[in-house]
Amino acid sequence: MKKLAFAFLMLISTVWAQTLTTNSSALRFTATVGASTLPAAQTVSVQSAPPGGGFTVAVTGAAPHFAGWLLVSAASGRAPQTVSVQVNPTGLAAGSYVGTITFTGTTGSPLPVAVVTVTLVIGTPPPTITVSPTAITFSYTTSQPVTGNPNLSSTFILSNTGAATAASLSVQSAPWLRVTPTGNITLAGLFNSINVTVDPTGLSPKSYTANITIKSTGTANPTLTLPVTLNVVAAAPNIFSTWPLGVIQQSAQSFVTIYGESYFANSTVSATGFTTEATITATDGTSTASENFYIPVYPSTASFLRIPMGSPMPAGTVSTAYTALNLTAAGGTSPYTWSLASGQLPPGINLSGNQLLGTPTAAGTYYFTLQVEDSTSPITATSYMPFKMHIMPASSSSLRVTGPTTALVAGTLSSTYPSGNAVRSVGAASAPTWSAAGLPSGMSINSTTGVLTGVPGSVGLQGNLTSRQVGENAMLVTVPASFLLSPGYLRMAVSTPNPGGGTSSEAQFQVYGPRPQVNAVVDSASYAQGTISPGQLLTLFGLGLGPATLTLFNPSVPAPQIPSALPVTGPATSVTIGGVAAPILYTSANQASVIVPYTVIGSSADLVLSYNGLASAPVSLTVAPTSPGIYTTDASGRGQGAILNYNLTTNDYTLNSNAAPALKGGIAVLYVSGIGATNASVAAPTTAAATLIAPNAVVTPSANVSVTVGGIAASVIGAISPIGSVPGLLQINISIPSNAPVGAAVPVVVNIGGVDTQNGVTMAIK
Repeated sequence: MKKLAFAFLMLISTVWAQTLTTNSSALRFTATVGASTLPAAQTVSVQSAPPGGGFTVAVTGAAPHFAGWLLVSAASGRAPQTVSVQVNPTGLAAGSYVGTITFTGTTGSPLPVAVVTVTLVIGTPPPTITVSPTAITFSYTTSQPVTGNPNLSSTFILSNTGAATAASLSVQSAPWLRVTPTGNITLAGLFNSINVTVDPTGLSPKSYTANITIKSTGTANPTLTLPVTLNVVAAAPNIFSTWPLGVIQQSAQSFVTIYGESYFANSTVSATGFTTEATITATDGTSTASENFYIPVYPSTASFLRIPMGSPMPAGTVSTAYTALNLTAAGGTSPYTWSLASGQLPPGINLSGNQLLGTPTAAGTYYFTLQVEDSTSPITATSYMPFKMHIMPASSSSLRVTGPTTALVAGTLSSTYPSGNAVRSVGAASAPTWSAAGLPSGMSINSTTGVLTGVPGSVGLQGNLTSRQVGENAMLVTVPASFLLSPGYLRMAVSTPNPGGGTSSEAQFQVYGPRPQVNAVVDSASYAQGTISPGQLLTLFGLGLGPATLTLFNPSVPAPQIPSALPVTGPATSVTIGGVAAPILYTSANQASVIVPYTVIGSSADLVLSYNGLASAPVSLTVAPTSPGIYTTDASGRGQGAILNYNLTTNDYTLNSNAAPALKGGIAVLYVSGIGATNASVAAPTTAAATLIAPNAVVTPSANVSVTVGGIAASVIGAISPIGSVPGLLQINISIPSNAPVGAAVPVVVNIGGVDTQNGVTMAIK
């Protein structure tokens, strides 16, 4: 049991392992002996979970060439990233050659690996002799489908009128052009239908011409040419996201990748505006509270697709129906289609058509990005906008600025800002006095009513930016330090000149203020947001939460006490929940883990993270007696549980999986967080959460514990916190019911104090 506790302590005290995947496991190139052009390069998209994982690239192959013909554009990188793959068949004889590209992650144990097999098939020059028709023309608009597109294929007829002859077919300097069949053919007066296809992938908009050359020795016309024209018209570029999402204000010159589609070598990037971070403050004579607002301002001539709304959205309250919020789009071509691009809507809030509606079920601060797609033909345009929404507990006594009373409307340059946009608060002891700093120039707030008024006088920073295409779906942009001086959103657009082309919607690149940004507070097991319980293990995500290097608490120093600040020297991370210092398990720039103090009282509490003397904005959380979650093997809060099979005969443990299922009547071990008060916390409420469980101590939850497997009640053999762990972590030993269902994904639910763990956790049973 001690070994188990130690192993699981390591599980909860580390950042989850990286996975590495590619969009294709096999690439195929074809070439001909003596060809004067190389086969067209292909691409591999490398992804990691979580995003941003580093990787290295290695190329191997069999003797005698050892894949020396295989070229990869990068030796290392950071996912997501598109890597170009090229082959050089020069000097190789006809035949088939195989090489391997191995992508290896730089973090995780074991290191994640993704493998792509590359096959190069080299044939003799393709044959042909006479043609009909005498010319072929193709037309293609970028971003249209390539595979299966009937406009990208055609046929011509080869024939001869004399004795049987050998013919060969070749294409000069046109890797986008393909002819099938290839190889030597014999013509003996028969009609041969030859397929011609073009692949415009990666081609810049313009007209491309090439000849299919037909040669046949010993004939009266030994060389014929078939002209082929491919007209590529640019689709308007689209922007989907940036990497990174943002930087801290006053950063040095930064390199930003804009991801989207329809980018070309002649595409350019410009700053189209800057949405300032405005701080709006409420004072009631006793307390003061602030909130950051973002109100974009657009020129009156703007026609590009956009979401003319600001952030935050109107706040909601737990268990109170949220007033349906109409989402607004402008520009482009209606009708519009809305979707959640990233992040998480508050539990209970749904996106239906162009509305956000529902009844919130969990307090918290939620960050999400909404995307709108228009009906432009043949390629639709898209636009996105990041938003924040507060869900307040059913009761809150602290003064908080919760957001606007209605959706924030974007401003229009030199036009009166729409009336009715007011700011509201909760928990004020008296009518608050309002003030604001950083609003768009020309705007102000009424100190009594909180109404926003004025005539916006500027759209913000504008100007051309140095950029270059690094793939059809990526532009690398250099953002000078002068554009990063103030917090807000730097807006950027990609433009492509004729033929076709146009200007995209705007990227939203955030320039963060100097204080820590807490973007999510989740249960470390279930990853659920909003509700916490005493002793619960929490994971915090955000920016500027701590030092760049992951720092863990040392369980042996001192004796062993979990600190309330990490690192112990230098700038440190600290967290308060309801004003009580929370023990910290680990901290880093983007992720931290803390334990909810047992002394947190009331139905709600604000979480505040501080680092290097700066405090984050408060995150409101609901406090409940229990809020249980089951740990899972991939740290997603879903799927295969982090469950062990225990063998009574051998005293051995195995990790439950489809390959190692539990047996009916056998023993399984589960791990749960969010169990609430324990016998230890009652005895020593001020220190139990901050001290590891000593040998021979027996710590059990105060609330009742029950488990169902496949909907069948399981016998709970024991439910205690493991030695060497913390009281908020619970180990539950159960006996698998003899009538439990079998399979690789049997649902498992733990109930503590009348509250069920998250849905979607499973185990394997046979």
